[in-house]
Amino acid sequence: MQAPTQTIPLDLAVAEKGQETAGLKVGQSLQAIIHFDLKEEGNHVLAVSVSYTETEPEDDEGLKDQSRTFRKLYQFIAGPCLNVRSKVSDLSLRGPDNGKHPNAEPMFFALEAQLENMADGPVTLEKVSFSPKPSFTSASINWDVAWTDNGHMDCPFLMPRDMNQAAFLLKQQPQPKIEMTKDGRVILGQLTIQWRTSMGDAGFLTTGWLTSRKRQ
Repeated sequence: MQAPTQTIPLDLAVAEKGQETAGLKVGQSLQAIIHFDLKEEGNHVLAVSVSYTETEPEDDEGLKDQSRTFRKLYQFIAGPCLNVRSKVSDLSLRGPDNGKHPNAEPMFFALEAQLENMADGPVTLEKVSFSPKPSFTSASINWDVAWTDNGHMDCPFLMPRDMNQAAFLLKQQPQPKIEMTKDGRVILGQLTIQWRTSMGDAGFLTTGWLTSRKRQ
């Protein structure tokens, strides 16, 4: 697989074990599956090479083996399936120091994420989770806290260009010390989204480190 920034060799998973060396009879086919996580946007090229040996008759009614090889290229463009817009609100109670010493009192933040389906078909959001820094705890206030009467969870179903809102409440812990950027932003954690398309294909996305606004 040739991705925009790298070329990756792929292993084939043959449907029936041992079939790849058993040979093919007339009219028989061989099915193989490859697995590849699309992590880059842009043009991709899947190059498939097949080498085989066939038996051909000779003029003197003998048989000879003839080796052959052919190659096919499959080109496609990978685009984003979900678009994520995040917003962090500071819910901390400011002390007389006006936040200049953020470790002096617990801080609280509300993280909101707007998820938009950018694909051509519908997707089902299976899980949205937040992995906070060790200095914070995270509480989900999304659909995963509500269950139906039959004990199942209703996951959001998004048609193309539909949006869904996810939110988390973050609370600072006494230890360890919080991490901050050079310009005074608190590093909170990362957001991970998992979804599945109408064809059953699974997808996932993890954001970069999300931060608060610059504390004055």
